[in-house]
Amino acid sequence: MSAVTRYGIVPLLLLAVGVRLGMAIERSRARPAQAAERPPAAAEPQGPAPAAAPTTPAPTAPVFEMTCSFQNNIYPSLMLSLGVTYPEYTRCLMVVLHNLPPAGALQLRIESGLFVEPLQIAVNAGSPTVTLNPELPWNFDALRRNAQITPQSFVSTLLVDGKPAAEATLACMVHSVNEAVSRIYLGGPAGQWLDTGVCFAAFVNEDHPWINTLLQEALSSGSIRAFTGYQGGSQATLLQVQAIWDTLASRGLSYVNVATDSGTSAQVSTQYVRFLDQSVHDQGANCVDASVLFASILRRIGLRPVLLFKPGHCFTGYYDAQEGGHLVAFETTYLGTTSFLAAAAEGTKELQATLPYIGSPQYSIVDIALCRQQGITPIAYQPPERN
Repeated sequence: MSAVTRYGIVPLLLLAVGVRLGMAIERSRARPAQAAERPPAAAEPQGPAPAAAPTTPAPTAPVFEMTCSFQNNIYPSLMLSLGVTYPEYTRCLMVVLHNLPPAGALQLRIESGLFVEPLQIAVNAGSPTVTLNPELPWNFDALRRNAQITPQSFVSTLLVDGKPAAEATLACMVHSVNEAVSRIYLGGPAGQWLDTGVCFAAFVNEDHPWINTLLQEALSSGSIRAFTGYQGGSQATLLQVQAIWDTLASRGLSYVNVATDSGTSAQVSTQYVRFLDQSVHDQGANCVDASVLFASILRRIGLRPVLLFKPGHCFTGYYDAQEGGHLVAFETTYLGTTSFLAAAAEGTKELQATLPYIGSPQYSIVDIALCRQQGITPIAYQPPERN
């Protein structure tokens, strides 16, 4: 098993299990109280007492509780990038029904502004308590357009023979699609965190239509004649990457040290990441923004890029041969201030200082090609709305 698979892909499987466990732990609402004890019998009256009429205990009304993963926080980037391969991320609501009647047709209805249509499913009341974790009809376009943290309600109704018998409302915070989940808190005696840096691969978008424009600009500069990937050998590959660097620098794109997140859940650590077109529009990018930007372009021209993470920093690189070869890294924060060769020299130092710790907390290498093989897809480009 390669180091990338061991420390990048395998943890996702553990994370999927952690999501389920987290939802179960969060069900903190109290269970329905037991029926009150029968009061003590009154003193026996004098004389014969009339026979008591037989009584039927009044049925207890159905109730239910509803929770969402990550302390009721929803991260669209997780669902858009990993939802197909790891459906646990899209099935993030859990409903527990109590005091279900032994007979009658039962249905659960969930409504939300984030659904394409209300969810309505049959409930098999084989016992008084039933736990449901249904597949949800998400409106993925709405999730992709969520640019800032917003509250969202999920209204659930239990129908018995078509009539409402119980209702519950859950308020969640829906985060910006730009928030990439970098770590998940697993707890335990050591306070362990799970590195989920592979999620950043979803912000690498080799299919973005703007890349064609950049490549044409690079060819127009005359520094290279064509983008041929690995066909011309490692030196030709280096010249192609340098041409991309120079073209981005000529556009005025430079490093900006801005990285914010909402930080509303103690179980999740996130990093705000610009999409490729946002970095180009803003003419600025932090270390992660610039790294996913370069990785997108390098993958488009047929190279095999990687993202490299160490505590508080991200930089990028690529393999200099189709089969792997040597890893060439460069420091993206140098963009707009110095040459590509200087950035590559600094990247070499960063790489040598990072590789020995890969697999340690907050140290990871994300191979975009391997992530694509594992089903981690790009978050699709969404053209801006025109007024």
